[in-house]
Amino acid sequence: MRIRIILSALFLAVAGLTANAQEAENNWFVQGQMGASYSLGGTGIGKLISPAGQIAAGKYFNPYVGARLALSGWRGRAGNGNKPAYGFYYGAATVDGLFNLSSLFCGANPERFFNTRLVAGVGYNQTFDQGASSFMARLGLQASFRLSKAFDLNVEALANGVSDRWNRKDDHNFDSYYNLLVGVTYKFGTGFNLKCPDCKPVVYANKAKHYSEAYVKSLNDKINELQSTIDNHKCPEPEPCPEVEKTRPGIRSHVAFGLARTNINEDQQTNILAVADYMRQYPDAKASVIGYADKGTGTSKINEELARKRARIVADELINRYGISADRLTVDSKGSEVQPFKTNDWNRVVIMVAE
Repeated sequence: MRIRIILSALFLAVAGLTANAQEAENNWFVQGQMGASYSLGGTGIGKLISPAGQIAAGKYFNPYVGARLALSGWRGRAGNGNKPAYGFYYGAATVDGLFNLSSLFCGANPERFFNTRLVAGVGYNQTFDQGASSFMARLGLQASFRLSKAFDLNVEALANGVSDRWNRKDDHNFDSYYNLLVGVTYKFGTGFNLKCPDCKPVVYANKAKHYSEAYVKSLNDKINELQSTIDNHKCPEPEPCPEVEKTRPGIRSHVAFGLARTNINEDQQTNILAVADYMRQYPDAKASVIGYADKGTGTSKINEELARKRARIVADELINRYGISADRLTVDSKGSEVQPFKTNDWNRVVIMVAE
């Protein structure tokens, strides 16, 4: 009957925690821990250390307070004077409150690497060799190291108080044992996903409205449907642009002459060659060869004849030296009546224009 009452009380406590948790954000977690247990007794400390373990599930209600249901136990040891230490098996179920001292004194910070929590709980303890059972209370500290959004490494030190005869000795006093445990905490609702470790959980702006998984899936299906429609849509082929008549650039070059001279200096051949190369590239191109004389010297008649000779010798050079057909050339003379340049001496020139 006594065991049944204790278990019922634990069940009601867990049910109460679960009911409160429904109104909080999803911060459920599970823990697994292994370590050592030390029980007070009448023999050396080294003889009273034994293995211990604990598993727990719980929830953080806010950055400051959480709770868990913990199942712990394994092996206990005790001694009596000079007699050899003896061992026994035990198990315990407790409801523990978790109070985050780091958040309390330093402010809430979900990204904090290190947190210290005060652990305080009550529960039921049972030894299995002789069937000694009792209420128990515990108090301790938990150091938690943040490994990722989903995992914490924790180190926990606990002092557990139980009734007399837990260690098989009837000394009219309460018994106690101490646990040092190391383990890992996994936190649900953190976005941890083996297929997508960097994915973040979906947070809806309107927390008052809860969206079911089916509703969210229907929205995703609709988005995928619209995306498929966009991907498969084909725009009409644009009308081809009208053909643009290609134009070719022309070329303009000149041959400079000395005063009253009609012979071509060798350094002027590159200017004639430029026009010849252009006419070879464009076989249908034609060129005009126009001679000039400066107005500052000679008479108009003399300058007319001088300019014509200059134009003729440049045209002959294109024909005889560079193989340009004569019917592609127009030869003309402007004498000194037309001055293409403002500087007088520059007008002793033949200008070639090809296009």
